[in-house]
Amino acid sequence: MQKNIMYFELTAFYKRDVYFVYDEEQNELSNKIFNQGEEISVSKPLLFSVDKIDSYINNYDILPTYNAPLVSKRLKNNFEDLENDKQIQFINVTISDQKGNINNDYYLLNVLKVVPCMDMEKSIYDIKTYGKTAVIQIKKLYIISNGLKNYDIIRMKEKKAYIIVTKEFTKRCEVAKLKGLDFVPEGYSIYTDI
Repeated sequence: MQKNIMYFELTAFYKRDVYFVYDEEQNELSNKIFNQGEEISVSKPLLFSVDKIDSYINNYDILPTYNAPLVSKRLKNNFEDLENDKQIQFINVTISDQKGNINNDYYLLNVLKVVPCMDMEKSIYDIKTYGKTAVIQIKKLYIISNGLKNYDIIRMKEKKAYIIVTKEFTKRCEVAKLKGLDFVPEGYSIYTDI
């Protein structure tokens, strides 16, 4: 009998509603590369900006961004085995704010495994077409059995904005008491009419 495997979408929770924004003009790479699952080589830290660097920023082990999350040295230290296993890559970043304050304590988390894993029969979703572009809106997500193919963290091929992790990954975060990480269980939905 197969045991019930549980998966989670990795998201960031921060004290205030803000995003740390990748600086497209000053960085040498387009931010679209971060959802491709490719190892990246850069000559200097990647630049991110925010309206202000809060006094409590270093209390969080993950920061919200639009593409690849920014993570703390504590998180990096706890998951270096996954970097050695080529599941993830940590890239140095510099965060600046409008007053010129700088924070160099975070890394971009580049997920190197992009895997098709969405259970298309159990999941509830819509596909909207905008010109030639099809966009999937997931209302209730389920992952296929062994959807992560023995990885602890992947980027979902069907919707590359989603980073999916295993229960083991969440347990390691809990044991390390990492803060700001939110794990949305598969099958969860904000839609009440489903």
